[in-house]
Parts: sequence; structure tokens; C-alpha cells
Amino acid sequence: MSDLIIYNTDDGKANVALLVMENEAWLTQSQLAELFDTSVPNITTHIKNILKDKELDENSVIKDYLITAQDGKNNAKQIVKI
Repeated sequence: MSDLIIYNTDDGKANVALLVMENEAWLTQSQLAELFDTSVPNITTHIKNILKDKELDENSVIKDYLITAQDGKNNAKQIVKI
């Protein structure tokens, strides 16, 4: 079962919907970038470094997830467990 939690920063700059599956919160790289007020390439660089340094196991923190776009097409997105 999945739940959706809406998170708003105190300053109102970020409004992020967290996907919660089995008591774990997952975000896209775009959502992480919005939450931390940075760019997607910056988030990607940090994730790659974390995985390269084996700080986290990729199979435990990265999932491919289908997201339906407004045009009805399914798009594969990678989501990251936080």
C-alpha cells in the first residue's frame, strides 16, 4: 500500500509530495532538488558519489517506478529512498 505525504518547508519555497511505501519515503531526483533548493544534476552527482563510495546499497535505495504523465503515457522514473 502507498500513501502520499505533502511536505511544505517553513519558508514556503518547497512543496514536495513524498511517496510512502511500506513505511519508507521515496522521492524523485527532481523532488529532492526542489526540497534542497538545488539542481537535478547536483542531486545526481551526490547520489552517484554516495553509491560509488558504497555508503548506501543501490538496490536498497533506488527503484524504477512508472509514473503516468498528463497525456496518459507511462514514464519510467527512478525514485530514491530517503
